[in-house]
Amino acid sequence: MRRRADRPLRVLVVGQNVRHIAASASRAGHRVFAADCYNDLDLSESAFRSILLGADPSIPGDLGRSAELIIREVVEGDLIDRLVLGPGIEEMKVGGVEVLNNPPEKISLVSDKLWLGRWLEREGFPGVPTHPLGEEGDHRGFPLMVKPRKGAGGVENRLVFTEEELAEVAGDLIVQEMAVGTPASVSVVADGEGAVAISANEQLIGTEWLGGSGFRYCGNVSPLDPSIDASAVGDMMDIGEEIAIRLGLVGSNGIDFVITESGPVVLEVNPRFQGSLDAVEISTGMNVFQAHILSFDGSLPDRPKPRGFGGRGVIFAKSDIKIGADLRTVTASIADVPRPGTIAKRGDPLSSILSFGEDWKGAMDLLKRRSWAVYRAFRL
Repeated sequence: MRRRADRPLRVLVVGQNVRHIAASASRAGHRVFAADCYNDLDLSESAFRSILLGADPSIPGDLGRSAELIIREVVEGDLIDRLVLGPGIEEMKVGGVEVLNNPPEKISLVSDKLWLGRWLEREGFPGVPTHPLGEEGDHRGFPLMVKPRKGAGGVENRLVFTEEELAEVAGDLIVQEMAVGTPASVSVVADGEGAVAISANEQLIGTEWLGGSGFRYCGNVSPLDPSIDASAVGDMMDIGEEIAIRLGLVGSNGIDFVITESGPVVLEVNPRFQGSLDAVEISTGMNVFQAHILSFDGSLPDRPKPRGFGGRGVIFAKSDIKIGADLRTVTASIADVPRPGTIAKRGDPLSSILSFGEDWKGAMDLLKRRSWAVYRAFRL
């Protein structure tokens, strides 16, 4: 029987970028070992021990091989009680330690956007027609959204406007009808049988003042803008809970939506920690990592009441740059702080800025001012 996490645990968090997960675990009082591809300043300061993975995530399998070496070292050395697999390696199979993730087979299945689209349709959830590339079926017309069957962050998502453009696209891709509305997500904590939606969040997608473009994920504001129909938000949270229950998910999970004129439409299910973690914790005061751990013992939180609006914006480099100083000299409300000497290429995620506001506009305006301050200071 699993023991409830009512005492500090020794936890390894490993993946491509794990600062948000490791920092939450540290705030919950756990002894955190962290390993990722950046080892940012604030990661090393929040963790008991942080390790830079010698991996290039763009090389297939390289991240997994590097992570496996670290996992083997800490498990064989009896240095940890629990393991959390972060971005890029959630589907890894690991023995010898309790892994606080959804089962890898389930993550693989749910992360397949083609499988999910068909599952949503069978289960009667509001979704968008989804087909494999080359078998588009009947659709309402262009534009159509083309995206990888697996993948996160929206970097490779694109619109096609004609049959000719569609014919030029190749790869293991899916085609969806374009849903127009407000990009949103629901953060859900589940225990395999029940689920609680802890926050409904606005998604910042392709945000130009953060250096984003296209459909790239650029952050969140939590909760959603209150001008959005409250009934639609309530429906979205109910749908998120029901999806997590029917899929038998455990821990922290995210469901992506678009709130259209006719109501919320489900786009994706992310059976893992989400980028919205910072904004949700700022807004609610809740520790998401602790809720995640407790869910594996069958203990779910009450739905928290927001105490304000939390924001996280991902700053992307607008040109090639070498970081010459600690970015915290510009603003203290910054996370994912690269080490001086880090080289970032145009389009790379550089750091994150955080904000809190008593209202939605206050949180959003503060994100904008802080992003502009970073860009001005470093001429990005």
